[in-house]
Amino acid sequence: MNIWQFGDVRVDRVLEFEQPLLGWQQLFPAATTAAVDRQRAYLEPCWMEPGTGKLVMSFHSFLIRSRGLNILVDTCGGNDKPRPNKSRYHMQQWPYLERLRAAGVAPEEIDFVLCTHLHVDHVGWNTRLVNGRWVPTFPQAKYVFARTEWDYWREHYKTEAFKDDPFYIDSVLPVIDAGQAQFVDSNFAFNDEVALVPTPGHTPGHVCVNIRSKGTECVMTGDMMHHALQVGEPEWSSCFCVDPKQSALSRRGLFERYAGTPTVILPAHFATPTAGTIERAGSTWRYRFQGT
Repeated sequence: MNIWQFGDVRVDRVLEFEQPLLGWQQLFPAATTAAVDRQRAYLEPCWMEPGTGKLVMSFHSFLIRSRGLNILVDTCGGNDKPRPNKSRYHMQQWPYLERLRAAGVAPEEIDFVLCTHLHVDHVGWNTRLVNGRWVPTFPQAKYVFARTEWDYWREHYKTEAFKDDPFYIDSVLPVIDAGQAQFVDSNFAFNDEVALVPTPGHTPGHVCVNIRSKGTECVMTGDMMHHALQVGEPEWSSCFCVDPKQSALSRRGLFERYAGTPTVILPAHFATPTAGTIERAGSTWRYRFQGT
């Protein structure tokens, strides 16, 4: 488990799973062999599997402790979820809640759950299966969703594209039905240390999380980027991006703002050690993982 301290704010990574998962050709439609080869030397073997070219990806939450609040950011894929078209999430039995407790916080002690966006791998632990019913996993929490995000998805989930994968039925609607959802503006602040930042593109209401405390700063980037390859190639949006051009603009904006600064970046899918900083690299940028 990774632990970071930003001033008075503590952040723990709560891991669901980590493994070589997708080929770079699958994840980034615009990627080229030549561009990947330029970054291969520093990415293999920790963040790209030699031989296969599969990208090593992590699925984790971040637990923020700030001003007496326990805030859980993104809830991965979940257990017992029927995902026949997405085998990596299908009927899994991850020891996720045990890992959360190992970080010192029980599900009943979570005050807020934030989903940076409403894709299947960011909402799974919103609920758990109890006596055949999907109930909120965190019974005392408010589940925070950007209003812009929900305005888009509440209609889009009903389209043909989700007929065979209606994950919102088991992972989003039960939270709303339980009265635990809180729809907020995309610049909502939990307190003076933790606030949202709108970063549309991957999805229309995608948000990042900004932490500032005692002169230190951290940004949790959600799926604004999926892999360190995108730092060197910011125009490469993933195959999952709703608006690839806007996604690239959001990435560039973040890189331009934080390149060369000590601000720690915590992406939602970067493999261990996950955290890093943005460096300038000629006309583009590079991700420097902590400890490298």
